[in-house]
Amino acid sequence: MQELQPGQNRPIGNGRVAVGVAGEPREDFLAKTRTGALLLAADGRILDPSDLINLERPRSRDGSVTFAEPSGEFWVDLDAVPAAVARIAIVLAIRPGLGLGTTFGVFASIRSWLADAAGQPLLLFPLPLASRGETAMILAELYRHRGQWKFRAVGQGFAAGLPALAAHFGLHPPEPAPDERLASGPGSRRDPARPGGPAAFSGTGFCVHPEGYVLTNHHVIEGASEILARSPRQRCRLEPVFSDPTNDLALLRSDSPPPGLAVFREGAPARLGEAVIVVGYPLGGLLGSGPQVTTGNVSSLIGPGDDTRALQFTAPTQAGNSGGPLLDGDGAVVGVVSSKLNVVRVHEMTGDIPQNVNFAIKSALARGFLEAVGVEYQSRATRATRAAADIAAEARDFVLKIECRE
Repeated sequence: MQELQPGQNRPIGNGRVAVGVAGEPREDFLAKTRTGALLLAADGRILDPSDLINLERPRSRDGSVTFAEPSGEFWVDLDAVPAAVARIAIVLAIRPGLGLGTTFGVFASIRSWLADAAGQPLLLFPLPLASRGETAMILAELYRHRGQWKFRAVGQGFAAGLPALAAHFGLHPPEPAPDERLASGPGSRRDPARPGGPAAFSGTGFCVHPEGYVLTNHHVIEGASEILARSPRQRCRLEPVFSDPTNDLALLRSDSPPPGLAVFREGAPARLGEAVIVVGYPLGGLLGSGPQVTTGNVSSLIGPGDDTRALQFTAPTQAGNSGGPLLDGDGAVVGVVSSKLNVVRVHEMTGDIPQNVNFAIKSALARGFLEAVGVEYQSRATRATRAAADIAAEARDFVLKIECRE
């Protein structure tokens, strides 16, 4: 059985499969949570209110998805799923009315798995539980990509609970229990150096599809009521399409696509010591209205806390670079810039001041994210190294400054 990390996906073929959810302590988990499967259209919205499959409604309208007691597994006949269904989300929620403080963080473990028709486990997703203050989440999903079904480990949580989860899928949210009205989720994941205060903040994004789909970090747009994009050649409005807070990725769509398109590197991932280029809009435009370019090297293939989803690089970054592309020597995307080391905190702990310790989400995770939401992207094999000036000139056409208002 293969173990997946958040954001990873694997092809599963067709036929009949089972998706299960469990947690420890088992009795506590069964008493305090409930699971469901939602049949979704390509836009991520539920097709009909009856397409929520759970203990109360154990069978979908077409019979392709059933909930089995007492195992708590969802059996899915992939060959029988209607063509209008693009994704099947497996969701988990804390039962309403349990009071404040009952979150996923109270459990020792939560996991989801995929098994074949014979009940043989194929894939396992153990949910990372560190600081899980949410009360509802999308745990995993089955989705179609180019005619093939895949299983994706998600782990996208909602601190606001069932109402936020329901709204995410276009359902009418249930009325919260009286004690839940007073609940407040954890603080938003903000870039502490982001300029503009709580009313205005900015970051970077890059276009990945000719219809105007733009990739960035989730924390760049978190809490925004209005999102605009700007480059030296255009200004346009952006609308959120899908967000993955666990892996800090978000997909937006522009009403006026930029002229260029980012290309992901195909084949071998970024190598230790490899030269990389960062293109973005740091410090909210204080350094100028055009994109800024810095160069460096991949300094580690593992992120903070041994996070294998990230890599470390030395190209200087500032607040506002978040969400921008990390490019290789040919100008292909090998990562999404996400954060930098908190030098003040490190200085307090060690007395040393580290320099140019920055992190990016690996492109494999970003590509899996795009595949999961059904957005095709361009990729190419590694080619000869080009001049940084040529890469920067090319990136001007697909890198955007993202401006947000709360």
